[in-house]
Amino acid sequence: PVVKVPDTNKAMIEVLSSFYDHVDQKMKIIGATGTDGKTTVISIVNQLLNKFSKAGYIGTNGIYCDGYKKDAYLTTPIPTELFYSLNKFYENKCKYVTMEVSSERLLTKRIDDLKFDAAIFTNLTKDHINNHKSYDDYRDCKLKLFSMVKPDGFCIINIDDDNSKLFINKSTGKVITYGIDKEADYTAKDIVVGKYELKFTLLYNNKEYLVKSPLSGKYNVYNLLAAIATLHAYNYKIEDIVSNIIDLKPILGRANIINYNDKFKVLIDYAHTANALKNILEYANILSDNKVITVTGSAGGRDTLKRPDMGLAVTKYSDYVIFTTDDPRKEDPNDIIDQMLEKVTTKNYRRITDRKKAIRKAITMAKPGDVVVIAGRGNDTFMPVNDNLVRCNDYEQVYLNLNEGVNV
Repeated sequence: PVVKVPDTNKAMIEVLSSFYDHVDQKMKIIGATGTDGKTTVISIVNQLLNKFSKAGYIGTNGIYCDGYKKDAYLTTPIPTELFYSLNKFYENKCKYVTMEVSSERLLTKRIDDLKFDAAIFTNLTKDHINNHKSYDDYRDCKLKLFSMVKPDGFCIINIDDDNSKLFINKSTGKVITYGIDKEADYTAKDIVVGKYELKFTLLYNNKEYLVKSPLSGKYNVYNLLAAIATLHAYNYKIEDIVSNIIDLKPILGRANIINYNDKFKVLIDYAHTANALKNILEYANILSDNKVITVTGSAGGRDTLKRPDMGLAVTKYSDYVIFTTDDPRKEDPNDIIDQMLEKVTTKNYRRITDRKKAIRKAITMAKPGDVVVIAGRGNDTFMPVNDNLVRCNDYEQVYLNLNEGVNV
């Protein structure tokens, strides 16, 4: 038999929900979207929720909850994999699901009929439109998530972003705002960014709370504010939330620091937009006692308009840059690098298209006090080259070179 429906994507969600006994309605589903910060903010929310309850994670760094864990090949999985994972979470007695929501998944309308209990908006920049026809199309896909929030749910909005009013107007749940520069429900002052610790004063409802975090970098103030607002919306006390922030664990592929014999540091990060590069390199300059050497590239088969701004940002905030390959797919890495250099007027760079050799060169160059930043891929394990997947993991390459003693 064949059943005809007006929208197969919507029908798929309904069928899967029914098949799994409406498991999506038995847990609180919290989604995060934005250009940068999705993985970090949803990971922080997940870690904090697990201090008080049990929460599953779905995103760039995999799918996991308690004893269940599997790799993820997409930021937001296809519906069949999503509901299979939700069911596993429920079997593991999860009460919350924290998930990254990509604009690509919203674009394909694969999760249109999924209802969220909370949605977090991090930020939006014009340099990362990927498969979208235009920036407006990219923004509208992000906006869609906030119309998928239940009426009794929460929409947590970064008020400092230029698009915040659009997200507020689109929100179907209770709007909660956070920010640094503008008046918001949750805000921060007295921000101190240290090498290994971030401190700031949280202001909420005319009360002040001292926040200390092992996740440093000013950009993490926004991520922490969003996480605090989310947990507080679910009636966890701010004092309890803040007291657990100091115990946050590093997030894989996000500002991960490797110390080499107290000589220099390697900083591995997923940054692959101009804004993300600026953020991580500002932190790298705080971390460094000498120079910042950066290895980076730009993915092929993706948004080409962001490349010149990426090149400008990385050469501005680094002392030296090695431009290299990053998921080229069917593009020529040299053509990608040429585009990244279009706005660059300085000469503090070179190109080494072999990423493994580029990482090796950067580590060889490092002097005492330097920070070597490896940006763009985080913990990605395979690199798409033409129609093949080539094993390439930045952590493996860094440790390989350090263990070989290429910088002695």
